[in-house]
Amino acid sequence: MPQRGKLLAWVEPQGNDECLVAFVGGAATQRVPAMQLCASQEEARRWVEDEAAEFGLPVEWLATPPPR
Repeated sequence: MPQRGKLLAWVEPQGNDECLVAFVGGAATQRVPAMQLCASQEEARRWVEDEAAEFGLPVEWLATPPPR
């Protein structure tokens, strides 16, 4: 079970090198996730890590979105 004090993040390939990255708070998996289209997986990870640092939270990377 995800911890409440984490951001849950996942990356969805969109073709070519682009990917859609998204995250939600561990206690708010029912909410619409924050999302951004990125040019690479590295850019996607960096965006989530920067957002997590703003909140002072660690990131848990998921293979698929959490159930809503």
